[in-house]
This record gives sequence, C-alpha cells and structure tokens, in this order.
Amino acid sequence: MNLKNLKRKADITFYYKKPYDLPGGYLDEICKLVEAGGSVKTQFVRYNLERAYLIAYAMENEFIIGNSSLKHPRKEFIERIKNITGFDFSNFIERGYTSVRPEYRAMGVGTRLLEGLTKRAGNYKIFSIISEDNKATQKIAIRNNTKKIAVYFSENSSKKMGLWMPEHMIEQGWNLKL
Repeated sequence: MNLKNLKRKADITFYYKKPYDLPGGYLDEICKLVEAGGSVKTQFVRYNLERAYLIAYAMENEFIIGNSSLKHPRKEFIERIKNITGFDFSNFIERGYTSVRPEYRAMGVGTRLLEGLTKRAGNYKIFSIISEDNKATQKIAIRNNTKKIAVYFSENSSKKMGLWMPEHMIEQGWNLKL
C-alpha cells in the first residue's frame, strides 16, 4: 500500500446502525451503491435493508464509500435455500450487500465492515452466500475467519454459490438442522 492510500485509510470512518437510525438520505445512497454493484437482484434491496438487523457503512468526507449489512432473510428465501441445500437458516441473520466503491477497493474497507458486523451480531448466528466467481468477497470472508460450509447451484443466478459461516459459530456446534 502506498503512502497516499495510508493517509486515505486514516480518513475513513465506520458506522454500524439500525436502519431507522440512519441519517436522512443514507438508505437511498446505500441502496444505490448495492444496486450499482450488479451482483444482486434489485427488487428486494430496499425491502431487505429497511428491515435489516444492522447496516454498516464507511465514510470519507461525508461520502459513503462502502457498506454491508446483517439482514433478516425473507422466509421464502430461507425455504428455497433449505430445499436446495438441506440447511435450515431460519434463526440466522444473513450478512450481505457488501459494496465498496472501486477507488476504495483493496484498502481493507470491506474487511473492516464485515469484522464490525460480526462483532455486533449479538446472539444471532450468521450466514452469507457468496458467488463462487466472486473472489474479492471470498477473500474478505476468509480474512474475517469465515469458512465455506457448502456449495450449491442457484437456478436464479445460473451459477454456483457458496454458503459461508464465521468459524467460531461452526465450532460452537450451531445446529443447522440437516
């Protein structure tokens, strides 16, 4: 990392808030950032974020540069995953919608967002779904001691997807009801 990136990294501030505690207009900006990434279907982004357990975002000079969230997955989504994989994530929250603006990538922003969310999950168990071709997000997950527990084929996205969990939650013997 060069000197310019070190200075810039020092100017980044991280926040972890409930959706209803976000400053005015921030949810709109976070939705736009998620949708611009192009890796998720946009029809449920706002719905899911409005009902999220926690939304994390990073800012530099009053400008949102990255985000992630812990969201309560829709029942239909949990049921579809259970039917495909056999894993029941009914009592879990899902880590997702991680987006970092291109000019801020490879600076640890995504890693810090995920790390902070995991620390703030409370009693919730966490899972995430990461496309097998999304190497950047997989690296962030690995850096945060998150481990792939299964792979399945998603007909919705026509690609293989990995199911990931924080290692300490796997080691605690969380019952996935296989």
